[in-house]
Amino acid sequence: MRFETISFITLFLPLTLVIYYSVARFLKIQNGLLLLASLLFYYVGTTNFFASVILVSCIIWNWLGGLFLERQMKKNKYVRSALYIGIGGNLFILVSCRVLNQWSEITNQLFNHWMLPLGISWVVLQGIGYFMEVFLKETTAEKNIFMIALYIAFFPKIAYGPLIDFSIMKNQFLMRNYEMSIFVEGIHRFVIGLSKKVLIADQFAYFLNYAFVQSSLDNTVIQSSVTMAWLALFVNGIYYYFLLSGYADMAIGLAKMFGFSLPENFDNPFIATSLTDFWKRWNITLIRWFRKYFFSLVNLKKNRDQVIINLFVIWLLIGLWYGFGWQFILWGAFNFVILIVEYFFYFSENNSYIILRRVYTTLTVFFGFIFLRSQSLYHTGQFFSDLFGLNNNGFYDDRVMAFIRELWIPIILSCYIMFIHPLVKEKIKITSVGLLKLGNTIGILLLYILCLLFILLGFQANQIFA
Repeated sequence: MRFETISFITLFLPLTLVIYYSVARFLKIQNGLLLLASLLFYYVGTTNFFASVILVSCIIWNWLGGLFLERQMKKNKYVRSALYIGIGGNLFILVSCRVLNQWSEITNQLFNHWMLPLGISWVVLQGIGYFMEVFLKETTAEKNIFMIALYIAFFPKIAYGPLIDFSIMKNQFLMRNYEMSIFVEGIHRFVIGLSKKVLIADQFAYFLNYAFVQSSLDNTVIQSSVTMAWLALFVNGIYYYFLLSGYADMAIGLAKMFGFSLPENFDNPFIATSLTDFWKRWNITLIRWFRKYFFSLVNLKKNRDQVIINLFVIWLLIGLWYGFGWQFILWGAFNFVILIVEYFFYFSENNSYIILRRVYTTLTVFFGFIFLRSQSLYHTGQFFSDLFGLNNNGFYDDRVMAFIRELWIPIILSCYIMFIHPLVKEKIKITSVGLLKLGNTIGILLLYILCLLFILLGFQANQIFA
């Protein structure tokens, strides 16, 4: 089950909210209902019993492992061994799932239509983070397995994050503040995220599939023009932002509806003036997780050699977290090299030529996303060759303008949201707060209705924007 499905929006979410608030005076019952709803959400979303077994195994492993780690810490004996065993168990689950996914032809026969378990990468990171929190004495090992289960399986964040520390989440399990204003804010945030996914990101799906499949073919069969490749590069970057930030907005909005607060995961990344600045604004909780648990004890300013080692390790791990293909490792290496150059030349501290720096950052990020989109190193090389006409491909073909005519509305909207709105929103003068709230409410309602229509009728840009 996904957030943008009719079954979730019109059935699962309303019923869960009604039942949840019908027992508002009983916090433990509410937590139990949330856990049941989360497990149901996960099972329906994966449609595979084996994936649910993996999730339950993660929960049991982290619960028992946390208790064992704390016990060894009290004895002051084999503490790091207990920590490494706990982390190793989580990594074993992730690696096993990734390997099985690579051998899909075999696993489909063994496990009846195998698919990678929903959000398994986020589940594993949460498990490892929990062990690290216990090890660093930021929290005590949780004796109640249901708390661990709800922390890991909490349905708003299980598929796409954001990441949140167990200690922070536990406080919200024990005490929540229900306010109508927060609930309404959650509805607004969810609808905005839903709109990003359905009205913008989904509209680019057909074009991206077409463009990248075309670029992966033998160029003696069919060629992608230079302008087609650049349009695909640009649209692919837009797609990733609205897909991931849309899910983050929906997760934060859903959490607010249930009285929880999740951290922000995106902070206007495309006004960044360097790649260093960009990665402080994009997937914030993921980068923070790696920095906190691997490099928090290193004084980066006094040891430049350590900077290189740390950045290399963190981007190798992030690349492997995205996938086991060489293209993901190269994507990590791509970011590593540019970040090192920026660090040693103090590029992120330079405040001149802001517009040019933003153009550089956007292009750098978009180039990097090609590694994530490509299915192999060969495909990556083919696409970059198409970008610069190295495959003897033409500069322009009529299909480019045909796609632009279909996609011009979501492209213009996305460009405004990504590049312009973050710069002008603080300068907009509010003359009537009451009128603004009314207009905002009407706008959210219209967006919600429009999203429902798009989902129900399966609209895509090539159907309605031509």
